Amino acid sequence: MKFTRRDAAAAALLLLAALAAFGPVLGHGFVFDDFVVIVDNPGIRGLDAARLRWMLTTTYMTAFMPLGWLSFALVHAFGGLAPSGFHAASLAVHWLTAVALYAASRRLFLSAGVAKPGAPAFAAALLFCVHPLQTNTVAFATALPAELAALTFLLAVYSYLGGRVALTFTLFLASVLLRWQSFCLPVVLVGLDYWPLGRLHARPGDPLDRKKVRVWAEKAPFVILGVLAASMIMLAKSHETYTPSFVPAAAARALWLYPWTLLKPWDYRVAYGLHDGLPGPAVFLMTALAGFGLWRSRRSRPALLLAAASYAAAVLPPALSAQNGRVFVYLVHGYLAGLPLFILAGSWVRDRRGLAAVCAACLVLIAASRREARHWSEPIAFWSRAVAVDPSFSPASAELGRVLLEAGRYAEAFPQLAARLADAPDDEAASANMEALGRAAPEFKEEAARYAARAALLRARKR
Repeated sequence: MKFTRRDAAAAALLLLAALAAFGPVLGHGFVFDDFVVIVDNPGIRGLDAARLRWMLTTTYMTAFMPLGWLSFALVHAFGGLAPSGFHAASLAVHWLTAVALYAASRRLFLSAGVAKPGAPAFAAALLFCVHPLQTNTVAFATALPAELAALTFLLAVYSYLGGRVALTFTLFLASVLLRWQSFCLPVVLVGLDYWPLGRLHARPGDPLDRKKVRVWAEKAPFVILGVLAASMIMLAKSHETYTPSFVPAAAARALWLYPWTLLKPWDYRVAYGLHDGLPGPAVFLMTALAGFGLWRSRRSRPALLLAAASYAAAVLPPALSAQNGRVFVYLVHGYLAGLPLFILAGSWVRDRRGLAAVCAACLVLIAASRREARHWSEPIAFWSRAVAVDPSFSPASAELGRVLLEAGRYAEAFPQLAARLADAPDDEAASANMEALGRAAPEFKEEAARYAARAALLRARKR
């Protein structure tokens, strides 16, 4: 497949769209985990042998991502700890990922027999490029490895559709070393073998079906690498408060989360708890009916089954671990998991009229993305929005109280720390911040002392 002037124009338009939607992040500071992962992390402040060794072996922040740490170190080598350098890298990689999605989708639609694959491929890439769901990744400097993993994941798919299996495996290796979510690629490749490549269709007169055997054997290295990647992340998470947890209702709710956030592109939360939401029986029934419908239509609409299988393979693993007994996911996981959903949405566009409708919808999405990105500008704005969207998520109240305390806004910090200690009185960090507030603001001294004393008593009882 040759690179044409239309492809160059598509890439240029995607760059303009990315800048229109997320250009403001170039002036943002660090938020959330950026301080722990980047600012306070000496492991990324150089490319010497000791730091490279650290990148290859560390499970810091419950992550095994050697190339991910290397990406941070490379950005630091060019721009130091300036937030603008990390945000510029994030925005550039997001644009390249959108271009890769365009290329992979175009090759996929061409393999499926679509006469003019450019329009649906561009529609899929444009929707992906500007949707507010991507704010949780593009505006989050810590998510740079996740973006790079999605980019190499799409390049692997593009390579596989072109018949270059060895290059596909190399790209897969790079992707899992960037961020572990891409270990679902073997499922995607098997799906592509079924449709549109047709490599797993039955062959009359060949009971052994040697061609199928070769196709399955070809996937063995991919499966082995995927299992190794999953094992490494399980080992990394076992060093913290994460534990394996299969809660069927939570897994079912996770499957519906990202379609819902795509259709409701505003007021995103920091984290989505999967213990709450639709009752278990209702979500099971919805999931079962959807699965049955997809299976029944596998011959008439194989693209739906491929998209669903690829989506589920990416969504479910993050929902199978619990932290402190709670199962929750972050929308940054949807950056890779949502790719098949965007391709599916683009597949409905077949002419200029449909493409014009997508472009009109994207103008609205760009405005929503810019609005969503404002809340990622600095810590107080970020945590204020998190508390406003989900007041029941007390960890956000604890963080908002902490940053308000550091800013000297004691009257605003006190109710946030009080809310956290009312929900989790054994939170030692919140208790320490409440004690610091009492010392810094005499008007809150007595109330702060009561909260801190109650928290200390509860901790003593637990010991």
